[in-house]
Amino acid sequence: MNFSTVFAQYKISRDTLASLDPEVSAALERAARGGGWSLDAGGSLLSAPIALEAPAPPGIKGSGPPKAAPVAREVAFPWADRATAPVARQAAQAQLLVFDLHSAAPLGGELRLIHSAHFSDLEGAPLTAYAPVPLKLNQAVTQAARAESGAGPLTRISVLAYRALLPGELVRVLEARLVFLPRKNQVSKVKSLVTFDHHLERRGDETVHVCGLRAALDLDSAGKRDLHAPTFAGSGLSPLALHALSVSAARPYGVLDGEAPPTPSPAARKLLGELLNPPAPAPIKVKTPRPAKASRGQPAEVASPEPSPVPSAPLAPPPVALTSVPLVPAPPSPDPDPAELPPPPAVGARTPEVAVPPAVTAPPAAPAAPAPEPEPDPWERIKERMALDAEVLDQARAALARCRPLLLTGAPGTGKTLLATLLAEALCGPDNFTLVTADARWTSSEVLGGLRVVPGEGLRYAFFAGVVTRAALRHRQSVAETGRPHALIIDEFNRAHQDEAFGRLLTLLDPAYRGRMPLVGPADGASEEVYLPDDFVLIATMNDADAGRLHEIGSALQRRFVTVPVGLPAEERAFLERAWPKVSAAQFDTLYDFVGTGDPVSDREAGRLRGFVTVGPYFMGEVLGLAAEGLGLDQALRLQVAPQLGALGRAELSPLQERAGRAGLPRLAALLGETAHAAPF
Repeated sequence: MNFSTVFAQYKISRDTLASLDPEVSAALERAARGGGWSLDAGGSLLSAPIALEAPAPPGIKGSGPPKAAPVAREVAFPWADRATAPVARQAAQAQLLVFDLHSAAPLGGELRLIHSAHFSDLEGAPLTAYAPVPLKLNQAVTQAARAESGAGPLTRISVLAYRALLPGELVRVLEARLVFLPRKNQVSKVKSLVTFDHHLERRGDETVHVCGLRAALDLDSAGKRDLHAPTFAGSGLSPLALHALSVSAARPYGVLDGEAPPTPSPAARKLLGELLNPPAPAPIKVKTPRPAKASRGQPAEVASPEPSPVPSAPLAPPPVALTSVPLVPAPPSPDPDPAELPPPPAVGARTPEVAVPPAVTAPPAAPAAPAPEPEPDPWERIKERMALDAEVLDQARAALARCRPLLLTGAPGTGKTLLATLLAEALCGPDNFTLVTADARWTSSEVLGGLRVVPGEGLRYAFFAGVVTRAALRHRQSVAETGRPHALIIDEFNRAHQDEAFGRLLTLLDPAYRGRMPLVGPADGASEEVYLPDDFVLIATMNDADAGRLHEIGSALQRRFVTVPVGLPAEERAFLERAWPKVSAAQFDTLYDFVGTGDPVSDREAGRLRGFVTVGPYFMGEVLGLAAEGLGLDQALRLQVAPQLGALGRAELSPLQERAGRAGLPRLAALLGETAHAAPF
């Protein structure tokens, strides 16, 4: 495999240090800290994790038991100070660290390359796992995974849980490499599955790592290694294999917080069955030659009798599904009675013609069922549901692929909120997102969480998670249940005070620091530390038309977002004509004659609405919807234009009135004239 998930670590417990002479204990602590050891919360000394090697599967093909014997390697004792090394070696106790790990890297398009590792006991039963993983262990495992796999910046590595085992305790580790299709939420190809059994042994003063290969199935190698693959169907390995093939790797295989591991998916069971029992190849079809036709008017030549050829072995029938009707052998024909046989013809007598029964033809095969149509690409469906430039969609999709927070900006009515929800559904699935509107009263407590008074219980305080923390918890649950993230959409982002609401979130918005600092922890009143996932999806929208009247976004916060402007799409009219087929072309011409195409300079010179007010596709859709309901275009425009005129003066309203009159919109022209007459300037 391309990453390590099994490590060794030496530990000098606090009790052992207390039992030593104080001067010796102090010398051990000084030497340990100078040699890269650390002090844990309980006062024990811990070495840095030591990555352990596993034997490579031999390049053979077959289904027999593995030929390679378990490999034993000494685990070096990492102690730099020679003077205190003998005492330290005697006081230290080795432990085996195993990790449940998940890695996802883009392969192009919708495909993802999934690397995952899971552990169990030798019977395949889940062990108690611990999470969250301590920060230093998390960093060590992540760095080792990136170094060995050559993971790029788009690869997301999550260390989900871990367990420490003392010498003599055995553990089984399965590592999988899969190609995953998020759109269908299933594995499209299995590259390899490999399983090792690990344990540590104390041999004199040395600690030895013993690792044995249990089974390997490598479909990605040139030699097509298949080492004891049927073992994966056994009870000791199938739970781990099914868990990996279910791509529920975002939830570890283990008893975590009293919860059992998730149930394998039916697709995983089917896939494992196909891997271990591939379908037999279809039989070769043999075409039966047609008999030669006799010439018209001439009797057919009678061939001289020859001994019948020995019948060849029948071709093997194609495999029959287990659910098909079982084949019943035909009853044997009884031997004929010699008395019933006809007498042989006399010598020289003409042999009577015998009618040859017609050949029995097989009934025509039922027509094959049509192949199921491929599911539509959710990203392409966005263009079917709203008017949008392809460039905007490409920019937003690239930002989300890099797990960067996305900020959609634009004038009111350009479709920012709709685009945010469609992006979230394409990435996370239908309705798998949280939509909130920012508020000027927000503080860090509303965004991350904090202590609040419990309603109806006097002055009792309890911790309440904020919108980001709740979304992070829903993200973890969504990945465990569906394999897809959960998105958070903050609408009207600049309505909240940026420093008060999002100040503590600044560093965590950078994907590189999400695993180093928790969102909330015991210091905030929470029962546990909650971290922002590496693949957390955050989409915000901001109305730039009101930027001067709302809270300004500082440069430190804005640079953490990928800002994508959402303007008037070039294909707006074509989209609206498809969406409103009942509206005539003449009405569309009248609508755009008054509203304009979106070029501010030309629209202002011609006295069109978009030269003075920015209105987007939402405005156009509302007008067309009212017109299609029977109001007519003039009355529909009058209703929708009225709220847009508050900031306009006579210099803007007069040309708009003239344009409405020339376009044949008398009611709208009358409204514009009345508003211009009442305008103070």
